[in-house]
Amino acid sequence: MNKQNKTMNWLAAILFSAGLFACEQTRTVEEGDATDRDRDTTIVATTGETTEDKLEKLRSWMNEKADRTDTAIRENWPETKEELRRMNEDIERNFDSLSTESKEEYRRLKQRYETWEARQERRQSQPLDPALVKTWEQKLLRDYQNISTIGPSSIREAYLTFMSEVRIKKRSWTPGDWDYVDHVYSKLNERRGQIEGQISTSDKLKIRTLQAEYLALEGAADTRNMLNEVE
Repeated sequence: MNKQNKTMNWLAAILFSAGLFACEQTRTVEEGDATDRDRDTTIVATTGETTEDKLEKLRSWMNEKADRTDTAIRENWPETKEELRRMNEDIERNFDSLSTESKEEYRRLKQRYETWEARQERRQSQPLDPALVKTWEQKLLRDYQNISTIGPSSIREAYLTFMSEVRIKKRSWTPGDWDYVDHVYSKLNERRGQIEGQISTSDKLKIRTLQAEYLALEGAADTRNMLNEVE
């Protein structure tokens, strides 16, 4: 009987020790996994936003900048620049909490923003020539060059005309030329915003597709120009 009790006690001790070890292992893994969660939790507690939220905010701002006219950007440039600087700093500070995909996206957005910022700085110091603006409006929009008179039924065709010229001429344009092209594009977006409620759903969808194409071509041109400067 004593032998049996000793055996049972020995087994109980082994099971108890194994349980403690398993708990310790689980605790170690959970603590390791919690490190990144704690980092983002701290961010949320302090600012109400995770780093992923801030990345989404930057992404949205860059995508929506197409609807911001040059005049609006010039009027609010110091505030806009400071807001975006803080946004980038927040993301940089907590960069390691982003997923691999988000890190790569942030690198692309940062490059896109830096190129865009350089263009805005150039426009602040070297305002566009009003006479050349008119010339570029005629080149890019032809029958729709009087942007303020474009109506709901013709706004889609105006974008199609603009994009047709961009596709054909884009490789021959200098960075200075792109400043004028982007200005005309901004004015066209401003007009679209003025008549937004009167545009058909199908035309809105087509215009969004054309806007996305323009931003892609503009971004590719910026990349080429940067590579040429390096060379």
